[in-house]
Amino acid sequence: MSKLIGKTIIVLGILIISFILLLPNYDIRKIEIHFLEYYRTEDGQKIVITEEQIKNFLESENGLKGFFPQSKCLESDPVKERKCTVEQRFFTPTKLNEFTQRFPNLVDNRKTKILPHRVEKFLGFFSQSGVKKLSLKLGLDLQGGMRVIFRADYDAYLQHLKDKYQPILEELEQKLKNEKLSAQEKEEIENRIKNINRNFELSETKKLELLEEARSIIEKRLSNQNLTEPEIRIQPSSYSINVDLPGVANSAEVLEIIKSTVTVEYRLVNDEATNRLNTPEFLSYIKKLQEIYREERPDFYEAKKILEEIQNKANLSEKDGKIFLYWRKSRTGQVKYLPYEFRVLGPVVLDGSDMADAREAINPNSTWYQINFVLTAEGAEKFAKITRENIGKRLAILWGDQVVSDPVIQGPIVGGNGVITGQFDLKDAREIANVIREGALPLPLEIISVSYIGPTLGLQSIKTGVYAVILGFLLVNIIMILYYQVAGIIAVMVLFYNLVLLSALLTLLEFTLTLPGFAGLILTVGMAVDANVIIYERMREELRMGKSTAFSVNAGFEDSFWTILDANITTIISAVILYYTGDGPIQGFAITLFFGLLTSIYTSLYVSKYLFELLIDGLKLKKIWIGKGITFGEKNEDNKI
Repeated sequence: MSKLIGKTIIVLGILIISFILLLPNYDIRKIEIHFLEYYRTEDGQKIVITEEQIKNFLESENGLKGFFPQSKCLESDPVKERKCTVEQRFFTPTKLNEFTQRFPNLVDNRKTKILPHRVEKFLGFFSQSGVKKLSLKLGLDLQGGMRVIFRADYDAYLQHLKDKYQPILEELEQKLKNEKLSAQEKEEIENRIKNINRNFELSETKKLELLEEARSIIEKRLSNQNLTEPEIRIQPSSYSINVDLPGVANSAEVLEIIKSTVTVEYRLVNDEATNRLNTPEFLSYIKKLQEIYREERPDFYEAKKILEEIQNKANLSEKDGKIFLYWRKSRTGQVKYLPYEFRVLGPVVLDGSDMADAREAINPNSTWYQINFVLTAEGAEKFAKITRENIGKRLAILWGDQVVSDPVIQGPIVGGNGVITGQFDLKDAREIANVIREGALPLPLEIISVSYIGPTLGLQSIKTGVYAVILGFLLVNIIMILYYQVAGIIAVMVLFYNLVLLSALLTLLEFTLTLPGFAGLILTVGMAVDANVIIYERMREELRMGKSTAFSVNAGFEDSFWTILDANITTIISAVILYYTGDGPIQGFAITLFFGLLTSIYTSLYVSKYLFELLIDGLKLKKIWIGKGITFGEKNEDNKI
């Protein structure tokens, strides 16, 4: 009996944990809606959002009530607070994105979110963010999602190339004026100038190559964000990239990650020009910039205007360099990065494309993290030359447009290895290392449109498919019950247990379920039923030969064990091969099949046997029907299970 109690604890414990993991999917969720203070038009004009507009939105049938008809704001005064929290069941990230995209000039899509469920908070230790997402996500084919169209900005790309290569071209042209050069040296310099100038020639082939490189990097970035099954397509005629994303929790954040061109850059500091700016006259602008960047939604347009004003007021020429801001965290313990000083920097002398690999690591000399990087052969040569020729000067390290450190060059750095130091926490250091490894986007991308799309398979096809699956599932259950009677009911119970366990497991893995993945689930059901049929038929054979109840049950499970295990292991091997050789939908099918088979082995061989033991030894049933004309008879006291 103690053995039966132990099994009961295991079986019920796993079932309860599974239901708890699935709770965020069917429980009431809170949605926190934030309203913008203002928005800017395409020409930069600032439009303030009034309280009257928010009030009209909350009361309008075409506003809040259109998405949340039965809900009311939980705040006492949502208009004053510019925030409204509502409650609703089955509200998915896809619906949230559809909602924010419907009201882009009113709802703040960066802050509007589905609040974490209490179970997700409790299991936060599984995630670096402190919240473990447990919502079962559906793919584009089943629930639709967000479609973003990016257009390549080739003008900005060419300008970036000119900024990068102009100093090199000037240096080479200066060398050509040297009359002491031999004919061979002159030819080498001229060839190098021609090769650099070829970079400025954008043929159709080159444009498409850049688009393909951008597509590949976007795919890597989405993969790192755990966004499975995205669809990314190039539209050559319009030089654009279409990205279709399944339901995402924060569309604005994902868009920033996709189109970000930030990378690590090294630039030499113009100390003379920098000293001119770091005076009381100009440092007063720093306070204005800090106020802008302290906001949760910084006004980048205003910050850009301030920097342009400083550039003009200081009479800085192109030769002097460009103004950047030196960012750090305050010495008072403030965790937010803010600008504190100006830096005037020359052109890029080294960037992420010169780095082959990068990894985050703990800085042994401080409480912050650092990034250890390895340079390419060409990058190592460039780095050695830069440090050799500029001893005593400061070399600024930039992350995007932020100067994070500017150490003084003490001597030549050779060997091809380097370290990026600064006030980085683990998240910052990991983000920088990821971008270096993935590579920055080769050219800027402009968002043309963001829209909500319906399921790619079409609603009618999905309904037909779902009806077919439900009908098939019910028919299998009915046949099992009619043919195996009480044992058939046990098989159906085990089948539901299996599906609950598998759903919880996929939720824990943050898996995106698509139609091929759904097919893997159905195949899992078939394999689980097949295992029960093998076990029951073996039991029937023993009963026909007049064996006792306990012996027949034991024989049914023991004799079927290796047959079921062999069949499932061979299929598991096939699923592993499919996962590593396939991509996209094939991988989705392989994952559901793999974990479905693991749960089927557990439920068929352990849970099913436990239920028979519970009926015979626990509930002391004298008869259990296992099919027409075959019944487990009086329990043999000498052969208890």
